[in-house]
Amino acid sequence: MGSKIVPEGLRRAGWRVVTMDERYGLDGSQHIADVDWIRDACDEGDVIVAKDRAIAKHPLEAEALVALRARAFIIASANITGPQMLDRLLANSESIERAANADGPFVWSVDLHRLQRIRIKLPRYDEPVR
Repeated sequence: MGSKIVPEGLRRAGWRVVTMDERYGLDGSQHIADVDWIRDACDEGDVIVAKDRAIAKHPLEAEALVALRARAFIIASANITGPQMLDRLLANSESIERAANADGPFVWSVDLHRLQRIRIKLPRYDEPVR
C-alpha cells in the first residue's frame, strides 16, 4: 500500500491509519512475517487493508486470519498505482465502514465499484500442505 499516497489520503478522509513502516520501522516492515503482522494488527483491534490476496489462500496466513478473527480488505488488483488504490478505497469507504463493524473473520476484495467477499481457504488437515 505504500507509506505516503494511500495512508496520507486516507487520513485526510478521516481514517485512522497505521502503516507497516510506522509499526515496525522501515527495515522491520520489510522482514516481518505475514502471520506476525496479522496477529499484531488483530491484537490492536485494527482492520487490515492490504494488496496481497494471497493472505486468504496461503495456509499459515489463512489460519491466522481465522484464528484471530481478522477483518481484512484487499485491493483487488496489485498492479495499480497508489492514487488508484486510494480512489478504490475512498469510493468504497461507506461499504468498508459497514463491513468493518461486523465480527471477523472475513476478507473483502475492494474492486473499483464494490466489495466482493473472498473465501478464506483453510488447508485440509488430511492432505499435505504444498
